[in-house]
Amino acid sequence: MIDNLNRLETLKTQWQGVIQMRERMDHLVVTTFAFDPITSPIFGNILYNLPLVLAFDVLKQVLLQMNEKDPFPDFQQLGDLMDSRQASLAWIDWQGLRDGVKRLTEVQYGGTLLGDKQCLQDIAQIESQLVAWGVITPA
Repeated sequence: MIDNLNRLETLKTQWQGVIQMRERMDHLVVTTFAFDPITSPIFGNILYNLPLVLAFDVLKQVLLQMNEKDPFPDFQQLGDLMDSRQASLAWIDWQGLRDGVKRLTEVQYGGTLLGDKQCLQDIAQIESQLVAWGVITPA
């Protein structure tokens, strides 16, 4: 799906950054829980929003790379890119990811902090989609 092998490697590296950050957040939340069980859940809710934003950015970059052959210059927002490719790509759960983009918008522009479970669900859904497209290999 992505012909530019250099760009594909860059995307894989960016995804590894998401995975590493998620693992570091897991460790930090567990460590915090050991010392302060009241603060840990709140802390986790705050922390997991960062890898969520990064994960959606990787998805956006993948869609932009897929658009190189058939560019849509007006579609620069992730939601618009997804809408433009809804019928032409094999999606596992397009609507679930599209709902995630709405949540992402709330985080980015509304100052909302999503709960850790929601963030981890959305990241896992993006990961599954990238694996299905052959962009990354299963963890």
